[in-house]
This record gives sequence, C-alpha cells and structure tokens, in this order.
Amino acid sequence: MNVLVTGGYGFIGSFIAERFFKEDHRVFIIDNLFSGRKENIDFKHRSFIGDVADEKCESFFKAHSFDVVIHCAAQTSVQRSIEKPFEDSSTNILGLINMLNLSKKYGVKTFVFCSSAAVYGENVSLPLKEEDKLDPVSPYGINKMNGELYCRKWDELYGLSSLVFRFSNVYGPRQHVSAESGVVSIYTTKLLKQEAITVFGTGDQTRDFIYAGDVAEAVYRGVISGLSGIYNVSNNTQTSINELITALTNGKRQHWIDFLDPKEGDIAFSQLDNTRLKKDLDWVPKYSLEEGLKTTLDYYENMPASEPVKERKPRSTLWASHWMHLAENIVLFLMFYILSIIAVPALEVIDFWMIYVLLAALLFGKTQAVFSSFLAIAVYVNEAFSSGREPVSLFMDNELFATFTIYLLIGLIVSYVVDRRKIELLYTKDELASSQAQYSFLSSVYEETLEIKNELQQQILRSDNGIGQIYQATRSLDSLEPEALFAGSIHVLEQTLKAKHFALYSIAPNGFARLAAKSGDPLFMPGASLKIEENSLISRAVSEKKLGFNHSLSPSDPFFVAPIVQRNKAVAMIVCYDVSFQQLTLSFRNLVDVVTRLISAALERSSSYIQEINHERYVEETTALKPAYFARILEQKQQAAGTLHIPYTLLQVYGEEHDKERLQSIGATLRTTDYFGFTEEGELHIILSNTESSDAALVVDRLGKKGIDAAVIEEELSHVG
Repeated sequence: MNVLVTGGYGFIGSFIAERFFKEDHRVFIIDNLFSGRKENIDFKHRSFIGDVADEKCESFFKAHSFDVVIHCAAQTSVQRSIEKPFEDSSTNILGLINMLNLSKKYGVKTFVFCSSAAVYGENVSLPLKEEDKLDPVSPYGINKMNGELYCRKWDELYGLSSLVFRFSNVYGPRQHVSAESGVVSIYTTKLLKQEAITVFGTGDQTRDFIYAGDVAEAVYRGVISGLSGIYNVSNNTQTSINELITALTNGKRQHWIDFLDPKEGDIAFSQLDNTRLKKDLDWVPKYSLEEGLKTTLDYYENMPASEPVKERKPRSTLWASHWMHLAENIVLFLMFYILSIIAVPALEVIDFWMIYVLLAALLFGKTQAVFSSFLAIAVYVNEAFSSGREPVSLFMDNELFATFTIYLLIGLIVSYVVDRRKIELLYTKDELASSQAQYSFLSSVYEETLEIKNELQQQILRSDNGIGQIYQATRSLDSLEPEALFAGSIHVLEQTLKAKHFALYSIAPNGFARLAAKSGDPLFMPGASLKIEENSLISRAVSEKKLGFNHSLSPSDPFFVAPIVQRNKAVAMIVCYDVSFQQLTLSFRNLVDVVTRLISAALERSSSYIQEINHERYVEETTALKPAYFARILEQKQQAAGTLHIPYTLLQVYGEEHDKERLQSIGATLRTTDYFGFTEEGELHIILSNTESSDAALVVDRLGKKGIDAAVIEEELSHVG
C-alpha cells in the first residue's frame, strides 16, 4: 500500500511510519518540520515539506496514489491552544479539512485521524469509554472533537472510510523537548541535566500513559484489518505525576521538585477504557510503564542533546509601518529645512522643497508624498506670515496654489510609479515561486517514473524470459508523452511476451473503446473501435479491473485482456489476439501482470505531467496545441504510421483568425484521441487518429456545418498511406 503519514517526522508520526515500512508498505510524509525532525526517519520514503493546510499538498496527492492517509499533523499543546486559539484552529481544523478533501478527490480508501483524550474534558466517570459524553475544556480538545465530526461527515457524505484513535498520554523516544512537550520527555531531559523538575499542581493528578510503539501497532493493525469508527488507545491505567517521577528517579531526588499552580485547561484525572480496541483488534499494550520509561531514558542518554524547539515568531513590521515612515519623513523634512536655511541664500535657483517631495514619494509612498506636499507649502506659508502678509491674501495667491498643486502632482505620480514597480516586483517573485514549485513537482514526477520503471524492470529481469531483451524493451516507456507511450507499450508487449498481435484501446464513457496503438504486422487489423459487450471477456476485465484470460479458448474472445487502471477506474486496456498455447502458463500470467503494471505506471506519470503543463501545452482555455507540442504529436503519428501501420489523416483549417470560441468549437467536434493545433507558420491543422481519408470527409462535413472550412492535406496522406 501507499501510506501517507502527515506529521511523519514528528514523535508519534515517525513511529507509525516506521511500523508500516517494516511491513514493506511504501511510506510518504507531509511535515512542516515545526516540531518534527528528518533524523527521526532513517528508511526510504518520499516527503513534501510544507503545512497540511497548504494548497500545494494537492500536487503531492496528484503525483502519488495513496491508499491510506494517517493524519498525525497537529498543534498538540493545550496551553498554546488557550493562548493562541486561532493558530490552533488553523492547524488542527483547516489542515484536517484540506487532507479530507484531497483524500476524497484522489480516491483514498482509509483516512485515520489521530484524536486525543482531551475530547472528554473533566469527566469523573473513569475509565472513559468511547460512547461517554464529550465536554472538552480547551480549544485543543474542542478542535479534536470537531475533527472527529468532520471525519464522520466525510464518511457519510462521500464514503471516505474513517478510523479515529483517541490517544491517551503518549510517551517514548524522539519526542521533541520544549515547554509544549509531554511530561515524560520534559522530566527525562531535566533528570539527565540534573535540573529541578517542575510540577503544575500537587502531583496527585493522574494520566494514562501509553508507549509510542504500542500506539503505532494499534494504528497499523487497525488499518490492515479494515477497522472503522472510534477507539481509545491507552493502557487503561491511572498513574499520578508523583508516581511517574518516582518511577523515573527510582525513588530518589525528590527534593528537586518545584510545585507550581495548575495550568489552565489541564484536567485532574484521566484514564481511557481500551476494551473496545482489545476486543475488535486483538491488541494489547506490550510495554509496561517501567519498560517504556527505561527505553525512553536509554534513548535520551545515548542521543546527543538536541536544541529545544523554539517558537517561530513573526518578524516585526515596525520598520514597514506608516508610523515609522511618518517619523522618517519628519526627520527628512527637518534636514531639508535646515539645508534651506543654510544653502538657499547661496543657491536660490534650486527648489529644495520639490526635491524633498520627490525623495519622500520615492522612499515612503503616496501617503507620505501628500503629507510632504503640505509640509513644503507650510514652509512657504510660514515665510509669508513672517513677512507680514495677511492670512486672507494667501487664499487668493495663485502662485502658492500652483506650487502646491505641482508638489502634490509630482509626489503622487512618482509614488504611483514606485508602487507599481513594487507590485510588479512582488508579482515576479510570486511567478518565480510558482515556477520553482512546478519544477519541483515535475522533477518528482520524473524521479517517480524512473523509480517505478526500475523496480518493475527488476521484477521482469528475474523472470525466465529473455533478460537482455526485456531490459532493453522497458526503455521504450521513458517518454512522458502519451502518443509515444502508446507505441512504446506495444514494443514492450511484443518483446517481453513473445507475441505479435497486440492492440491498446482507450476506454470511453459511452461503452466504446478506441484503438490507440497496435502491433506493426500489416496483416493484423483490429477494429478501430470496439463496443464493450456485456458478459464478454472484455466487459468482465474492465468492470472487475483485473486481468482476464480466455480459459475456454473461445474463438470470439481475445486470448487475454489487461485493463489499465488509474484512480480506481479502467481508462485503457491491452488486448492480445495471438499467443502460442505453450505460453499459457502461470509464469506467463505473472509476466503479463508485471508488464501491465509497468505500462499503467508510465501512463499515470504521463497523465500527471500533461496536467501540470496544460498552460504551456495548450492555447489558453482551449485544447488547441501550441506549435512545439503539435509538431511533436505529428512526428509521433508519422512514426506510428511507418512502424505500426496505424493510419492518420491531416486536415488544414482555413481562415485568417482563430479566436477562442472557434478553437473551442473545433475541440468539441473532435474525438478524445484526435489532436489539433498550430504549426510554426501559424496554420491550424487537425490530426485524425486511426482514420482513413473516407472517414475524414465526415469530420470535414461536421466542421462545415459549424461554419469552419477544413480540407484534407493530400500530400500528407500519401506520406502515411
């Protein structure tokens, strides 16, 4: 299975990820590294470094088909949730909703939500059962309770099977050390540093401690057993904080304890009933508190001391604030005022105040430019008063108003230009960030394609069929272009399965399949389209999405049909019409399955690649190919015509202008296997796949009815005929 663990570099997430990896599942991780560390994972995996609420997570879901999502990522501090409830909700609710939506969209089968005992609140009826009343006392507990509700609703509305685990107090190695950590990691670190232990309260408050390894085992078993619903994961045992300290210190160092007032939001007593989990999953905790604490102490003693996790603080915006600009503007004004007193008598031709307004506009923006204009005019007014002018005369002074208007216009125009440049710069930076993200995604697609291809190559190499030939054949699937992959798939099938009559059909929603590629034997002419008849071998293979063999050797059916499945839907199929009887063995069947998976993986990577470069491949808001991509498709069609004898017809669309509506109309007329686009000369051409000239006349007629003039390019027909 492909298993995604959010928060997989964290404390609990790393244990869960490691448990699935040990059972040969492929592990993927999303983590923002706020509290997690990459060092917690030392096995092969793939990761996306980012927040679970980030929309860029969709690229990670798109590139990989996850079977299971285990959502561990969360803000876990009760005290922090009280101090910063908005931040807690942003992480614990918005991040969860994003993961639920992406899981629904990309066909995840099981969603596991890591909840908490905090949902129960201060409940005196211990031990707490899953059906007991939920009454959380902190924003953290409220958001975990709401998270459970979201999971249930996504199950009811969209069929996304959810499994919710309410963890009691989890402890063990790898837990980061900060003020927000669990008491075990905090106390362990304090003891090793020989520092005083701080207890909030009397120490008589109890917790139900569970070792992280036991939590990971419960999650793993729950997933592979197909479990759903809500379960407590705990030891079902109350341990007071004083008892915990005694166990950690072996009864020593009691004088190192500092007792402080209880924290707001902390509950007094906690114990979760794990009976339901034991019954439904045949699970019991393996670690006693003493064994778990010993393992944890050994880990921290043998590991280098890590730096405490520091809270990330936003950068101060003081220097970008209007008040700071105002202060700087006043300083600039005073400098120019002093300069005007000193220098103007010597250089009266220089308008110092216009320079001042220009500088203010350039440095501080339009608000300060306006303010600077008023300050500059205020100097003139002050000089007028000093010379004995009446205030009324100033209102009729056209020169003063003209000067003020010029200052104001210059300030506003300059500040507008500067602000526009800043916006353009920000836009350019955003475009650069977007391009870098796209490049990163495409690189991951390429690497994933090579990895899957190499893994499947190794499976083929271990088979009994022509190792050298098979290895070389798989190189035909390196391309990310669908048309090249179709021809390459036929080559791989012929080379690995030792047969000559293969056809690859794309499956349409209307119950028909359209020929995309076939073997190169000119005498082999499968139907250009197939109707998927009910109860036929093809129909059964497509509907059941699994390999179908003609065990009855019925002459009306092919020898085998291998559906190509993407996101739980058969999108194409490989049909074989000629295999020698001696090859119909279990080994041959396994080889067919491996090769089909190889082709399916290559086509899925190709599909992700095409989706990601849509804006570069097509004319905006149409399916018309740009010149470079159209030339590439045409070249591939020519190669297929020459080697596989698959005909195509090339049309030219006439007209001086091809606007968006015209291009959309052409796209709606063509089949999904046809292409149209522009040449380097600006001409608009159509490629009709697997089509003779007689069939092309029907397309020309349909286009004509829409007012679109098109004709067959005869010389191209002679080339491919």
